[in-house]
Amino acid sequence: MCNGKIFETMKKILSLLSLLLIMAACSTDKSFDDVILATNEGAARLSVAQQSEAIADQSVVVKIYQVVDGEENLVRRYTSMADVPATINFLAGEYVAKVVVGDKRVATFDGKYYAGEQSFTIEAGIVTSVAVDCKLVSTVVAVNYDATVSEKLDAGFATTVAVSDSYDQNAVNTGDVHSLKYTESKEGYFILPEEQTSLVWHFEGNHPKEGAIVKEAVIENVKAATKYTITLKYSADAPGGLVIEATVDETLEEKDDTLIFSPDPTLLGVGFDIAEEQSSITESRTYKVSSLATIETFTITADGVEYNLLTDTITGVTVEKVDDMNYNITIADDFFTLVAGGQSALTFFVEDVDGGKLEKDVVYNVQGVLPLTTADYDLWFGNVTFKALVLNTSASSVKIAYSADGATWSEVDATLGADGNYTASGADFAAEKNYTYKLVVDSADAGKALTHQTAAGAQIPNGDMESWSTSGDVIYPYAAGASPFWLTGNDGAKMAGATLTQSSTDVRPGSTGQYSAHLKSQFASVMGIGKFAAGNLFVGTFSMSGLDGTVNFGRDFGFTAKPKSLSFWMKHNEGTIDKGAGTPAEATGTDKATVMVIITNWDTPYAVNTKDQSTFFTMADLATMEGVIGYGYLEKRESATEWQEYTLDITYREDMKSVKPKKLVVSFTPSGFGDYFTGSTESWMYVDDIVFNY
Repeated sequence: MCNGKIFETMKKILSLLSLLLIMAACSTDKSFDDVILATNEGAARLSVAQQSEAIADQSVVVKIYQVVDGEENLVRRYTSMADVPATINFLAGEYVAKVVVGDKRVATFDGKYYAGEQSFTIEAGIVTSVAVDCKLVSTVVAVNYDATVSEKLDAGFATTVAVSDSYDQNAVNTGDVHSLKYTESKEGYFILPEEQTSLVWHFEGNHPKEGAIVKEAVIENVKAATKYTITLKYSADAPGGLVIEATVDETLEEKDDTLIFSPDPTLLGVGFDIAEEQSSITESRTYKVSSLATIETFTITADGVEYNLLTDTITGVTVEKVDDMNYNITIADDFFTLVAGGQSALTFFVEDVDGGKLEKDVVYNVQGVLPLTTADYDLWFGNVTFKALVLNTSASSVKIAYSADGATWSEVDATLGADGNYTASGADFAAEKNYTYKLVVDSADAGKALTHQTAAGAQIPNGDMESWSTSGDVIYPYAAGASPFWLTGNDGAKMAGATLTQSSTDVRPGSTGQYSAHLKSQFASVMGIGKFAAGNLFVGTFSMSGLDGTVNFGRDFGFTAKPKSLSFWMKHNEGTIDKGAGTPAEATGTDKATVMVIITNWDTPYAVNTKDQSTFFTMADLATMEGVIGYGYLEKRESATEWQEYTLDITYREDMKSVKPKKLVVSFTPSGFGDYFTGSTESWMYVDDIVFNY
């Protein structure tokens, strides 16, 4: 029994801490592509865990027994966790894994002793995860010497703690009882035999004047996994000159975490297997992160965004710091308003001060709209297919809402597809728009609203008229060596020494470019023989036969979206028709400027032969001409000699709304009767910055 006078200052501190470990944690996984099994075999993946106070480099012994009719037969033995294979094959049956950490000695200063076991069942063709929780078995006795002890007493003082009901120096000396001698402040570890329930401690020291000081007492009902602290302090006023303070911690402070044997940090789920897919709308998930050293970097990355768990305040995430090496992280459904719908990996990254690293993905199925890709829409037809993952199986209404401006929303019904995703079809999806779209379940927004920027529609090459070249004294509206897109009638006019179209430094107001196109109608002749030639700029090709020319309207053009209009800058002068007047009949008086855009599915360009008026066409023809999908036309008989911007709307034919285009035609001329060799030699035109509007 303890001497009551001696232990008047003894304090008994009881601290109950929750211990959340992976007790009885076995799970099965039929996905084992990396495991080769015989017909009657299964496999196990073994992990071992212990409280964070454990010393990582202690000896570890793993034994696995097959259990047959209640009898345990040893089938595997490993002397370190490094020796344990990632996957161990077993015959189908019942097994138990037993793990001990440290040396099982009655009394030692070398380290604590942990032990644990876990039963598991092996099924043929299945990989079973087995987690063994090692709990502390040792009783911890700490002796703390106050500085006054070494200051006031002679050297050589010591405290002996023995496994006994009473102190017997002779039994200690002979080793008949197990004991530890504390000559400095430190911890010792005891494993009491089943029949023994007490420890006795004995202090001896010498004071230069007072002489020998001896104190001892018995600690009764000693428990495993319990820490007993004896603090000794010298005081001349205390009985016998020594104050003894004993603290008993009935539940040794075992950290509320779990560590797998590894020099790197570890990540575990509380009550769930992180290897399994999780759901964003289920209850909150708590993760435990542990390291053998202070954690200095701790992040989670979701949907391409990295969050700092040590410093950031994150929607739906609660971070609990247990200590510098241990954290609890709880992720609630609110967090997934930051994550796109579908299957998403949350990447945990941990790094400690000793260089230990952990990078681990946890897969979640997240309710919400899935990110759009270019394969999900067609900007020519303006249609779009949205996809969403809906985890609420009781939902009565599922819709997708989308908006190009955040103010006006379109909402379309979604239906469940064979792939498990909901789909919804939208319309009027256009180029160069920043769309916002979201899932609406039972009239409430669900998951993260996403954005998608559609690409700009295709533009006409050299629409800014900046690229020109000269070959054989002929000027061309494209760079040397480039593939032609625009052409002119310059090839035909060269035999008469004329140039119908060329670059000009007279550019539209505010232009950042250097050049525009200058079109000039002329009478082109050789030795008095010639014809009227209209200044022109067109998309296509040109060929000559004598003094007659053929314009092949149209070039291949990769439409990525449906343009609404064609814009351009232009100024022009319309002179009085002085060549070929009256052909055709309306070709009298003032000349006319014309601009034309045609979008077609022609397989080949449309040939206009100046010798064959049956090949000529007018705007009236475009409404019914075969292969024409959309068109626009501008005709002006009044001059406009100052730069102006024009927008030419494109009309799309209803009978061609399901057809995609192949070729593009654009044409400019200050002399719209030029096919008939009719017009004014005073007519001219400047053109700059030709663009599609989508």
